[in-house]
Amino acid sequence: MFVIYYLIAMCVFSGVNACLLSYFYRRPLNSFFTAFFFSIVLADFGYLFLALSTTIEGAIVANKVCYLGACFLPLFLFLLICRLCSFNIPRWSKLLLFLYSALVFALSCTVGFSDVFYESVRYVILNGFGSYIPTYGPGHILWDLLLYFYAVANLVVIGIAAKKKRNVSYKTLMAIASLAFVSIASFILTRYLENDTLLMPLVYLIDELVLLYVCALVKMHDVMNSVLESLEAENTAAYVAFSPKGLYLGCNDIAIRYFPDLLDCRVDHVLPTNTEIASSFKEGMEQLKNSSGDWVYRFTYKERYFKAVMRNVHQNKKLQILLFRIEDETNIQRYIERLDANNTELAALIKNNKDQIRLFQNQMLVGMAEMVNNKDGFTGAHLKRTKEVVSILVEKMQRDPNLNYSKEFYDDMIAAAPMHDIGKIAIDDKVLCKPGKFTEEEFAEMKTHAEKGAIIIKNLLSNFQSELFVEIAKNMAGGHHERWDGSGYPYGLKGESIPLEARVMAIADVYDALVSKRCYKDAFSFDEAYNIIDSSMGKHFDPSLKKYFDQSRGELEAYYKKECEAERAEAEKAAAEKS
Repeated sequence: MFVIYYLIAMCVFSGVNACLLSYFYRRPLNSFFTAFFFSIVLADFGYLFLALSTTIEGAIVANKVCYLGACFLPLFLFLLICRLCSFNIPRWSKLLLFLYSALVFALSCTVGFSDVFYESVRYVILNGFGSYIPTYGPGHILWDLLLYFYAVANLVVIGIAAKKKRNVSYKTLMAIASLAFVSIASFILTRYLENDTLLMPLVYLIDELVLLYVCALVKMHDVMNSVLESLEAENTAAYVAFSPKGLYLGCNDIAIRYFPDLLDCRVDHVLPTNTEIASSFKEGMEQLKNSSGDWVYRFTYKERYFKAVMRNVHQNKKLQILLFRIEDETNIQRYIERLDANNTELAALIKNNKDQIRLFQNQMLVGMAEMVNNKDGFTGAHLKRTKEVVSILVEKMQRDPNLNYSKEFYDDMIAAAPMHDIGKIAIDDKVLCKPGKFTEEEFAEMKTHAEKGAIIIKNLLSNFQSELFVEIAKNMAGGHHERWDGSGYPYGLKGESIPLEARVMAIADVYDALVSKRCYKDAFSFDEAYNIIDSSMGKHFDPSLKKYFDQSRGELEAYYKKECEAERAEAEKAAAEKS
């Protein structure tokens, strides 16, 4: 009875592990993970049925269940290893491998009817549980070849990955190497021992535990998967879909909040005629049908402003969906209106008050910077935070008697900090708002924002601000992506040829990016952020600024903790008001 209880426990454990995989990794790493786990469940139940069998017929049926799982396990394991080692296997190769495994299983199904796979089978009782002793037929060599092929193939893939694939974690390689070795070696060992009922279920359990560990490693290293989950959690865009014939196909919850009239629209029907919702989307669909690629369309609905990035979605080279990705631009548009009003007032004050001119000009530039941040999906809080980081660093620099800079220089550096990304306003919306990875061309365009920012500041401020302020603001915008070792952009400046204000801005910009949560990543801890910047001193950052950064560490962390608590309180207040 102990053997029966053992096999029942193995079946339960394999089922629980399969459920754990499905629960903890709801966005599947790969379908072969699930297939591997459920093949083990099948094989374990086959061994249990074999142990419970009392006749040769029952033993044969149980053996076929074992083969149903076992014939495909080496295949799924090999495909898993290829996936984890970043090897792309052509579809036709996968199909051939699958057909070979299916052929071996089909031959195993002939037992009891033909002598191709087993020439004969004799039922026996071993240690109190049912089993059988086969005499192998000529077709059984295909099973042996299958095992030896995958044993060699797995080792080859792992060896090449260890040598050439630098994007594969060594922990993952070690785990799957042990998985492959133990699994295939166990298959071969039991082939010669001719008794796998006790050994293989335990091997399968070990395989599952190792695979769960590998899943955790892959999930940690799978940046794209993390980005997708972050985008899903933090998405603020509305999505509305139509068929090429203009039939309404559906939308997400955010779209319902923006356009409550969609609740009255029936799926697979055109939008109700002579309604504001219909006219809002009809013009966009007409523009999209006659275009290729993404198309930006702006419209108003119930006195609010919206921007839609429209796209034709094709499948099998046939147009299937007209997709609208919509963002509420009401705040931006109203801010622009306020900027226009400010500019009008600014023109009237030019002759009378130079200080007022500078104040309004700064408001305009900060407003433009806020618009940039809103365009690419971030909030104005980034500007506030980077300005505070610069202010904290500057405070420490002012205390250093070896630095011979004026108070005006330090004050202008703090005032100009929010303008460092102003050049993004000149970047195409299709690139700036793209949620996924940039192409080389798109990244090249994105990198031009630094140089464009310097030009914008020079053109806008030269007639109204002091030469020192213009120079500082221009240097911070144009040089905050330069690196101490010369590997930055846009000019590839190196060392002290990079203006001091740009070197300070680089630390502030990177520090805020590290400790703040973004749509494509979680926030780093303060220790992690410090270690990253500290290790980059002399490479990315000016090493002479390290002492000021070290002196500022406690104050920076206290400031970000306070900001985090304020954001959390605001979110809880908003949730309470909503409920």
